[in-house]
Amino acid sequence: MAIDRQFIGYSLPPFTVTVEGERLRQFAAAIGAPAPLGGDGDRVPPTYLKVIEGEDNSSRKILSALGVDLKRVLHAEQEFEFHAPYRAGDRLSVERRVSSIYERKAGELEFVVVDTLIWQPSGALVARTQQVILVRNAAPVRT
Repeated sequence: MAIDRQFIGYSLPPFTVTVEGERLRQFAAAIGAPAPLGGDGDRVPPTYLKVIEGEDNSSRKILSALGVDLKRVLHAEQEFEFHAPYRAGDRLSVERRVSSIYERKAGELEFVVVDTLIWQPSGALVARTQQVILVRNAAPVRT
């Protein structure tokens, strides 16, 4: 089943995330970063942006809106573009939008590209991320 291209441009309502020190410490431990990383006031690991963009079940909400069964999903690619530092305790605004949907292998593989903007309350852009989600479709019947 092909994903309807009408969803290109679909966006979630913006949401707010508080960067929590304890979650940062857990993330740092999970990726093997030094123990002091993630304390209140400390800078955060660059890849923590993946946690921020996924808050509020945003990836799941996007895929649900597109009618994608999570059993068919793989995380294919992730890009981060940094603009300003952020720290534990910061409240950040997150905006996510489907920027592209395309297919490969005669529709057996579909790719959903989700762009995310992360802002400080002052309006300063903290980061842009791009997530590429791979959706595996059943192989077409060949006759």
